[in-house]
Amino acid sequence: MRYHALGGGRYVLRLDPGEELVASLRTFAAEEEVTSGYITGLGSTAQAVMSWLDPEEGEYQKRKFDEPMEVGNLTGTISVASEDGRPFVHLHAVLAPRELIAYSGHLHEARTGAVMEIFVWTFDAKLEREATPDKPFPWMFLPGEPRPDGADDTE
Repeated sequence: MRYHALGGGRYVLRLDPGEELVASLRTFAAEEEVTSGYITGLGSTAQAVMSWLDPEEGEYQKRKFDEPMEVGNLTGTISVASEDGRPFVHLHAVLAPRELIAYSGHLHEARTGAVMEIFVWTFDAKLEREATPDKPFPWMFLPGEPRPDGADDTE
């Protein structure tokens, strides 16, 4: 992964063939100490794991794609896990195989095909994620929003 600061909290990233997308974004966020951000991008994958959240089961139904796919859209957020402060990358994507049928959903992992071109906008606020008993995934809390246990985030 290569990246360059464009100024004003904006970055451009390029992932080359074989590089893992989610891990690369986590590495970038840790290196640049990003505590909140917006991600957008496009490119291609050689392999990907996507899912959708089954509202009745409260679980992700995953599907692995072991074929080249175009990334028609990549969008997501960067926040931090409240328990350890590590970057939390939440991505959704629209992927299409050679038949140009679109698959859309949560992106768990993706190995870069030809290239991934990504832009990241960072913000001064700190957004935290925390597991809550009533949600099937770590919930994003806004600055100052009370936590389920009654503790407040004062940052």
